[in-house]
Amino acid sequence: MIHAYYLPKDAQSAVYLTEIGPILDAFRGKQGLLWVDFAEPTPAETGLLADAFAFHPVAVQACREVTSQPLVHGYDGYLFMVIHAASVPARGDVVETTEIDIFWGRHFVLTYHQVPVRSIDAMRESCGRDCAQLMSRGADFLMHALADTIIDNFTPVLDRLEFLIEELEIQIFRNPTDAILHRILDIKQTVSHLARVAGAQRDVVGRIVRGEMAPITKQAMAYWHEAYDHLVRVVQTAETHRDLINTSRDTYMSVVSNRLNSVMKLLTFITTVFMPLTFLSGIYGMNYVYMPPKDEPWGFYACLAAMALVAVGMIWFFRRRRWI
Repeated sequence: MIHAYYLPKDAQSAVYLTEIGPILDAFRGKQGLLWVDFAEPTPAETGLLADAFAFHPVAVQACREVTSQPLVHGYDGYLFMVIHAASVPARGDVVETTEIDIFWGRHFVLTYHQVPVRSIDAMRESCGRDCAQLMSRGADFLMHALADTIIDNFTPVLDRLEFLIEELEIQIFRNPTDAILHRILDIKQTVSHLARVAGAQRDVVGRIVRGEMAPITKQAMAYWHEAYDHLVRVVQTAETHRDLINTSRDTYMSVVSNRLNSVMKLLTFITTVFMPLTFLSGIYGMNYVYMPPKDEPWGFYACLAAMALVAVGMIWFFRRRRWI
C-alpha cells in the first residue's frame, strides 16, 4: 500500500494522498515536500519506482532483494539509503532487523519496506496529527526524524537483551542445562547481528556528517551529528553485550566443568573406599582349606568388622586431609 503526505510550498497543512496520479504530480512538480511510504507494496507498486519515479535500476533492484547491508549512495538529484530497524521480540531471543530503503531528494522522501515497521507507523501517526510541523523544515529534517526514530528503537531491543543475559547468568548457576547453552548461542548470534548492523549504520551516518553526500543545511547537520553519536553509543552497547554473552558462555562451561568434577570426585571417593573392601572380600573368597578365621563361627562377623574399620579409617583420613 502507498501512503503519501504532501506539503505544498508556503502551505499551512499537508495533504494526504493515496492515488498514484496526484502523488506523481507532486513528485514531478518539485515544489514543497512530499513523503511517500511504500508499506508492504505489491509487485506492481514496486515497479513504479523505476517506471514512474525513474529511480536508478540498481537502487530499485536493492529494494526488491531486501538483503542489503546499511549503505548510502548518491545518484543524480537524490540519495539512496538502506538502514535497518530492530524491534523487541514478544517471544524468543532472536531479534531480526527489517530493511528500510529510502530515496531522499531536495523535495521528497520515499521510504520502502516489505514488512510493517513500527518506527514508520509511528511517524505516519504523528504526520496524521500534525504533518505540517514535521515536514515544514524540509527534507533534511524529515529524513533525520525518520532515521532517528529507527535508531531510537535499537535501545529497547538492547535493554531487553541485557535483561535476558542477566536472567541467563542466574539460571546458569541454578540449573545449567543444554537448553541454557542453546539460548546463550541464540542471543550471541542476535547481539553479533545487531552490532554488525549498527556499526554499518554508524558508518552510513558518518559519511553524511562528514559531508560526503549531498549538501545538508547547517541546522540539520547538528541533528545528524546527534544521530551519529547515538549510533556510536548503540554500537558500544552492543559490543558490551557481546562481551557479556561471551562471559556467560564461559561461565556456563566453568559451572558444568565444576559439576562434572564434583561428580567425578564423589565417584572417585566411593571407588577408593571400596577398593580395600573388595581386596578383603577377594582374599576371603579364595578356595583354600586352611584360612583363619574361616572355620571359626565368628569369622564372618570379624571380616565385616575389619571392612567397616577400614572404610571408617579411610573416610577419617580423607576428611583430615580435607579431600572431602
